[in-house]
Amino acid sequence: MKNRIKEIRKKNGDTLKDLAKKTNYDYSNLSKIERGIYTPSLNILKKISTIYNIDIQYLIELDEKCEDELNEKEFILDINLNSQELLKKYNLILDGKLATEDEIELVVQIIRKLRETLEKKKNG
Repeated sequence: MKNRIKEIRKKNGDTLKDLAKKTNYDYSNLSKIERGIYTPSLNILKKISTIYNIDIQYLIELDEKCEDELNEKEFILDINLNSQELLKKYNLILDGKLATEDEIELVVQIIRKLRETLEKKKNG
């Protein structure tokens, strides 16, 4: 995602400061999004897609399969975070909509139960 935002911005001849002005979003945070330090909110993705007249889905889809796998592994490692911490760290999108705290909590509970069941099968 980070490379796509930068690619589209440069293709349109904009600097980070130009995009910050157009989106009314902090320049340093945009820089962090482009470098993969921050995950952009759905709101900023909508603004960028509107400004550059592109489908938001293009921004949401990950550039490479390995990046997707890396994010999944990172998410699994972070599963011990509570739902509020997960919401702050990740923009979890399900069927094109941002996941709610309740949905995230349910998913975390399901994963924990699956782990428990698998451990029981493995050990006995």
